[in-house]
Amino acid sequence: MEELRTRAANEHIGMVSVMGKEPSKYDSDVYASFGMVLDNDGLYDRLSCYDNLDLYARIYSIRNRQNKIYELLEEVELSEESKKSVSALSKGMRQRLSFARAILHSPKIVFLDEPTSGLDPATTLKIHSLMRRLKEEGTTFFLTTHNMAEAQQMCGHIALLHEGRIVEDGTPEAICLRHRPECKVSIEMDDGNCYETDAGNLADLLQKIKKPQNDILRIHSNEPNLESVFIKITGRRLE
Repeated sequence: MEELRTRAANEHIGMVSVMGKEPSKYDSDVYASFGMVLDNDGLYDRLSCYDNLDLYARIYSIRNRQNKIYELLEEVELSEESKKSVSALSKGMRQRLSFARAILHSPKIVFLDEPTSGLDPATTLKIHSLMRRLKEEGTTFFLTTHNMAEAQQMCGHIALLHEGRIVEDGTPEAICLRHRPECKVSIEMDDGNCYETDAGNLADLLQKIKKPQNDILRIHSNEPNLESVFIKITGRRLE
């Protein structure tokens, strides 16, 4: 292990620890603290929604597992499908069931691989809502996504990867601010006139253009989003 640390330091590879432990020292307690939603959901098609969750509840020795399972199925809006075979579920339903399975044992860390890819807006909002609640209760999420809007909305800290390397990291706000060009502000009036100025001169412009008979319709600044930052850094679009 010391050799690995030395090599990591020399080659800037880095080391990983989870729950204060390096991978070689992971034990059953560390693995039990994980939850995962992968691209291949790994659900058992011939089993019902309830039985899929019950299987994992038994593995994790969850007490009062029947109530726990029904509560989760209610949360992901699958209570009416509890006895339905997984093979008969839509993609959105499978994704919600997979998410329920990932949080069934109240893990401290949940890894999500494209959790809302290809899902309808209603299902995406439901999963996001559950994630926010669990975050407030202390769960840490690691989210892998090409959806920069989702990352910007859901994540407190982001790392942008390009060709296997971290090219930028920080809070979404900090990343966008670091890559913001000179800030311009555009103002649209209800008489059809539009004005543009630097942010520092905004107050002076407002004093000049504001008239009793003329209202401001909208004010817009040129703040970048994560997608534009990614394209700027890498020179390529998201796939």
